[in-house]
Amino acid sequence: MGAVHARTIAPSPLVDVVAVADTDTAAAAAVAGEIGASPCTTTDHLLETEADGWLIATPTVTHPALVREALAAGVHVLCEKPLSLDVADSAALGSEALAAGKVLQVGFWRRFSPPWAAAKRLIDAGAIGRPLMVRLSQWDADPPPASFCDPKTSGGLAIDCGVHEFDLAEWFTGATVKKVTAFNLPLVDESLADVGDVDNLVAVLEMGDGVVATVDLSRNCRYEDDVRTEILGEQGAIFVDFLPTGRTRLATAAGVEVVPGSETDDAFGAGIRAQAEAFARAVAGEDVDIPLEAASTRAVATGRAIQQAAESGPVDL
Repeated sequence: MGAVHARTIAPSPLVDVVAVADTDTAAAAAVAGEIGASPCTTTDHLLETEADGWLIATPTVTHPALVREALAAGVHVLCEKPLSLDVADSAALGSEALAAGKVLQVGFWRRFSPPWAAAKRLIDAGAIGRPLMVRLSQWDADPPPASFCDPKTSGGLAIDCGVHEFDLAEWFTGATVKKVTAFNLPLVDESLADVGDVDNLVAVLEMGDGVVATVDLSRNCRYEDDVRTEILGEQGAIFVDFLPTGRTRLATAAGVEVVPGSETDDAFGAGIRAQAEAFARAVAGEDVDIPLEAASTRAVATGRAIQQAAESGPVDL
């Protein structure tokens, strides 16, 4: 994932990728050489480049220590989601960034991808009235190895995948999750039983203001990684598609139309590039709307509640 970020943001006129760091020397050298950056194999070496910010795309369990090292060195951070698998530690990282006067942005790239960004603008403009219901789907084609799916390593399906959807539910509606009900579906990949994870789940999020969101996550749709979002309001609906290309459709009594400016061949790439550019603007001192620690903390808390609810029934947050 770090290589994907590096290759995607390197052409941006707002971001200068000066170094690529990895404990795998060959991997760092290959990507750095490809984009004209310096390869680094230690964080000490990385600090010598005097970069203004780090984009951390390492395994989730390594995030807190790397974030703290960057903040202590006076470096701004854009960290892949989630900041930490521990809710209290995530909140502490936010406090440490605030005390250091540094940006600590979370990698919720969908907020910046044209289809979801267009949907947010429509909601804020009142295009469908008050949101009533949100449907959020993330279906991956095939599962990663069971060792990665282990909740102790990645948070498991509910967190590793689900945090994007939980964040969108709150971002779109302006409401917070109050109660969750969840269902783990029968296992497809039996190896996940050994690590205590699942490959398909459905959750219902009861939110403030009476809004309800449904979330379904899968690791075995087989055809291609897919993400879909639907928002029903008092006066219409908004549909966000990821495949075959990214786009947003607005449906009202006047008909259904594709929203200008929402279409992109690569919604993922467009999102991670735009979030890095927003990070660069925030580091430069601009007032930019970016997801901070609290968004990661709430999403992880929701994921933990969903894991509990699937085992023992509805959980209040």
